[in-house]
Amino acid sequence: MPSPLGIMMLDTSFARPSGDAGNPDSWPFPVVIETVSGAHARAVVDGSFADVSAFIAAGRRLVDRSACGIITTCGFLVRHQRALEEALPVPIQTSTLTQYRRLLEKLNPLRVAVLTIDAASIDESVRTAAGIEPAAIMASLPANSHFVSAIFDGRESLDVSRCEREWVALALSCQRNHPDVGGWLFECANMPPYSAAVQHATGLTVYDALSLGRELYASASA
Repeated sequence: MPSPLGIMMLDTSFARPSGDAGNPDSWPFPVVIETVSGAHARAVVDGSFADVSAFIAAGRRLVDRSACGIITTCGFLVRHQRALEEALPVPIQTSTLTQYRRLLEKLNPLRVAVLTIDAASIDESVRTAAGIEPAAIMASLPANSHFVSAIFDGRESLDVSRCEREWVALALSCQRNHPDVGGWLFECANMPPYSAAVQHATGLTVYDALSLGRELYASASA
C-alpha cells in the first residue's frame, strides 16, 4: 500500500463536504488525519491559539502513521511553517500561502488575488512567513456570511450551494475591481468545493489546498 499524505486537522465540528481538504474522499490517494485538540478555527486564524508544540505533536503522530508529507486544514498555520519544517522529518506545507511568490512569478505581469476566510487576520506574521507584499490583492467574505458563520461559529449546517454563491460573487466583485488579476489563491482549506465554480465564473485558474496536497504528495511519494 502506498504511503499516505498526512493531514493536520483543526479541532472543528462542521461537516466537511467532498472537496474539503479534511474529507478523505477529496483525495485520489490514501490520507491519514490527526486533529489538534483545542485548535479551533477562529483562534487559529486570529493567532490567539499559537501552541506550536500541539501542532508538532500532531505532525509526529502523522509521521508515526507513515505519512510521506503533511498539509494542514488552515492556511493561517503558515505562521508556523518554519518551526514545523525544522521539527518534522517529512516535508510539510502548512498553507497554500506558501505558494504565493511562486504563483506571482508565474502570472507576471498579471497578479494573484488571495481569497481568504478573513483578510484582516493576514497580519505581519502571515505576510512575512508567506512573502506577501502590503499591496497584494486580498478579499474575504463578510463576517456574517453563511460560510464564515458555519466555519467559525457552527451555528448552522454548512450549505454548499449557498457557500458557492457567496464565493463566486466575491470573486466576480474582486475581478471587476482588479482587472489585472490573473489567478486565484484560495487560503482556506474549506474552500476547494467552490474552486470549479469560481474558475468557471471568472475564467481564471484557482490554486487551492487540493492543488497543494497533490503537488506535495507527488514529490514526497516519488
